[in-house]
Parts: sequence; C-alpha cells; structure tokens
Amino acid sequence: MFQSCQKDDNNGGTDNTEEEYSLPVPVLTISNPVPCINEEIELSFTSDAAVTQTWNLGDNGTSAEKTVKHSYTQEGTFKINLKLSDGNGGIVRVDTTVSVMGKRLDDALEELINNPSKIWVCSHRGNTYYGQKIGSIPENSTEAIERAAKAGAQMIEIDVRSASDGALVVMHDATIDRTTDGAGTVSDMTLAMLKRVKLKAENGDVTANQIPTLEEALLAGRGKIFYELDIKKGVDIPALVRLCDSLHMLDRVVFYRGASKAKAKEVTDVNPECVVFPYVEATSDIDYWATDPRIKLIQVGYSDALAEEIVPAARTQGMASFTSYISDAILYGDFTVVDKIRELQYKIILTNYVEMLKPYVD
Repeated sequence: MFQSCQKDDNNGGTDNTEEEYSLPVPVLTISNPVPCINEEIELSFTSDAAVTQTWNLGDNGTSAEKTVKHSYTQEGTFKINLKLSDGNGGIVRVDTTVSVMGKRLDDALEELINNPSKIWVCSHRGNTYYGQKIGSIPENSTEAIERAAKAGAQMIEIDVRSASDGALVVMHDATIDRTTDGAGTVSDMTLAMLKRVKLKAENGDVTANQIPTLEEALLAGRGKIFYELDIKKGVDIPALVRLCDSLHMLDRVVFYRGASKAKAKEVTDVNPECVVFPYVEATSDIDYWATDPRIKLIQVGYSDALAEEIVPAARTQGMASFTSYISDAILYGDFTVVDKIRELQYKIILTNYVEMLKPYVD
C-alpha cells in the first residue's frame, strides 16, 4: 500500500515527504549456511511485494541481484543483510549469518600433494595417546573426535554401521560387547537400545559416553577435521549419502569401500559429488580411479608388495597415498617404519597416537 503524509510547514505550505513503513518479511534461502572456504553458495528470497533488493554479504561484498552466488575466502562468521524496498517508502531488512568452516577436502588435498615435505596425520577411530592412555576416552566417540582435532590430526577415520531401525551409528565391531557395558549385535538393536549402553575406554573403564549417531559424530568435528568413513556391511548407502549431504559434509568426507569398484559406484550413483577413497592393489587400477577428478586420495599398505610402484604412479596422477601404521613402537621412540613411509612419499598416516606422530612428521 502506498502511504504519504502532507504536513503544514511554517509558511503554510505542504510537505510531500513519504513516510517509511514496513514491508512483509521475506523468506530467505541459503543453499549452505556452513560452507567451506571458496565454496560457492547461493542466496535468494521470496516476497509477495514488488521490490528492489540490496545485499550486504558481510565481507565487503554487495549485490543488487535477486539471486546471489558468492564464496568466502576465509574462515569466520559473516553477517548477511538483505534490504528490500518498494520505492514508495516501504522497506524491510533481514539479517542472517553464514559460518565459513575450513577448506574443502579436495582443495586441502591438492595443497598437500603440492607440498613435498608435508604429511597429514589421521586419527584411527578418533584415538589419541591422551584418550587411550590418560583420559579414558572411548574410540569412535564424539569426545574422541574432539580430542583428535584438538591434538592436531587433519583427518579422522570412523566406522559406520546401521541399527535395526535404519539409524546410522558409529561402531567398529559388529557387536557392542567389546566397546560398551552391554551386549548384542548392532544390526539387531534399535537406536534407543544402543543409546542405553555406555562406551568403555581401552582400559575397560565404563564412561559417560554413549554410542554416537553418525550425525552426532560428523557435527562434533565439522570444520575442524576431515573424515574417512569406513562403511561396514549392511549400511544403507543412499541414506548415508543423504545424511552427509544434509549436513553439508560431502566436500569434507571420503567414503571408503575397499578395492571394490562396484561398491564405490554404489556411493557415486547416489550422488556424483561424493568422494570415494579406494584401496589400490595394482598400478593398473590407478588409471581407472584417475578418470574421476574428485579422487585425490588412495590407500595402499606400506608393506604391500607393489607399494613402491603404486605410490609414485598415483602421485603422477595427482593423488595422495594413505597408509595405516597402528604400532605402539612410536611410544618408545622407534620411528623406523615411519621413516620408511616418508621415504616412499606417502602423504597421510593413520595412527592411534596423534600427539607422538604429528610432531615427528612435521
């Protein structure tokens, strides 16, 4: 509605100044409120009024377009302001925020590959020296994930299973007997049943930690650490992919499906944006995986017979190599195998003892 006001001035004339009034609040849509650095997001709005718009994007960026595509170049929380005007005095302003949280995994891996001296440390099931030997923090718990990130691990490996009601939970074993104060098979138990038990630390102490859902585990480290999801038998792959997508985590995780090309395809068939993480057993497999430009990481055992051929072959295709070294030897200052892994030019090492391995490789 157009509204105006005529007022007598001191000379008996009139003042035709329009009075400002409020327009209906629009519906604001952001494609991703928690993007990575340099990740393009889309902002738009819906309004019943005929308006012009002005966006202030919080990082000195502005736009007068109805739909805006924008990316942020650094971490932080940015306040977004949208001002709508109908040109007749009607105005409304809407504020929201975007939290930019870390780099995309592909971007971070590319930097890793291009830095010959750099090696990442991946926490095995969230384990750290503190968690296992001092703090009684259970493996695959949200507390373990937070501790691994605090210890400086760049990546974390966690295990995904399905409960009987389809809930996705984090648990390595097929049963909960070893890791909790309860007993039973994960796939035979509902989420409610699994939540009733408490996780045990490595020394057997029962803790206050519950079995986390995958969503809880991902949110515990989102923006702080990258994830390798070890997908166990029976997991509903479409549900897994949809969950990661709903949490805006597809560019922060890799999906491990072993060496099977068919199982890897089950993931990318749901969403081609998914990044699979294959185990490579022969140099001939490198060309196959290299056809997907999003695959920048492969796994190969450092003691595998063809490791000395596979790792350089992968490097020429722009892929980093990942290996597992879970030995307690580094607790006693023995880094002989780590030196061998470095000599072979692996880029990521899986460990239980982030605090010991990270300073050494750094």
